[in-house]
Amino acid sequence: MPTVVPPTERSLFDGISGDAKDAPPPPEPFPRFPEPTLRVYAKDFANHALLHLPQAAKYRSVDEFRAHLSEKLRFNSQATRRRTANYIVSRFFPDAVYHEDVPQFCAATAGTLALGEALFYLTCRTEKIVSLVAEEVVFPSLAQGGITRARIREYVQAKFPDSKSANHIGQAIVRSYQLYGLGTANRTRLNVAVREGSLVSFAYVLHLEFPEPGMHAFEKLLDGPMHRWMLWDQQWMIRQLYRLREAGLLSKVSEIDRMRQFTTRYTLADAVQRIVAFAKESPV
Repeated sequence: MPTVVPPTERSLFDGISGDAKDAPPPPEPFPRFPEPTLRVYAKDFANHALLHLPQAAKYRSVDEFRAHLSEKLRFNSQATRRRTANYIVSRFFPDAVYHEDVPQFCAATAGTLALGEALFYLTCRTEKIVSLVAEEVVFPSLAQGGITRARIREYVQAKFPDSKSANHIGQAIVRSYQLYGLGTANRTRLNVAVREGSLVSFAYVLHLEFPEPGMHAFEKLLDGPMHRWMLWDQQWMIRQLYRLREAGLLSKVSEIDRMRQFTTRYTLADAVQRIVAFAKESPV
C-alpha cells in the first residue's frame, strides 16, 4: 500500500518576508482621469459649458445636473437638449462621477478667465483629440505664432481617416481655444502664444495634476500639460508657485543648485476649499 503523505499545513505568513522590499507594491489609486478613448469632437459646446457649469453647484448628482441641462439649454428640440446635456456631462464628469471640486470651482469663478482655463484643461483630459492637437500641432507652432486651420484639419483627418467630420472637429477645437481664452482665430488661422493666465486656475489645475500632498520636481510641472496644453509661460508658472506658497496652499518651494522642487500641502479635496476662498479674494 502506498504511503500517504499528509498535506503540509502552511502558516498564514509563509512566503512573506519581514523585509518591506519583498512586499508587493500597494495598488495604484483609481485615476481621476482614466485614459480617454479617441472619439469625435464635432461640437465644443464651450459657450454652454461656460454658462451652465457654474450652476452645477446647486445640484448633488450627475442625474440632477443633467436634468437641469435638459431643461435649460437653449435649443428648441427636447431631444437636442437631452443629447447636448449628455455630451456636457460626459465631458466634465467622466464615468458619471460627480467630482464636487468641479462645480465648486466653476461657481466661484463664473465669468472669469479662470473658469475658461479650467474648462479647457478638463476638456483636454476627456477629449483625446483635443489634447493630441494641443500637444502635437498647436504647441509646436508657438514659434510661428499659431497654426493654420487647414493643418489642424489634416491632422484630425489622419486620426479619423474614415470620418467626414474632420472639418467640424477642427472648427470645434479652434472654438475651444477662442471661447476658453487660450487663443484667437480668423477665417484661416488659430493664433496662439506662450501666455500668462489666472493664478486661481493655475492653483486648481496644479492640484488636478498633483492631487496628493508630496514633493514634485519642477520638470513635471514645466514640461507637462500645464505648459503644453495651457500654454502657460514657464517663468510665470514658477512665480505662481511662490505666490501659492505665500498664500499657504503650498508648503515649500525650493531652488537649490539643480534641485528645484515644490511641495503640495493638501489633497485636491482639501485644496479646492481654499482655492474657492482664494478666488473670492482674487477673482482673476
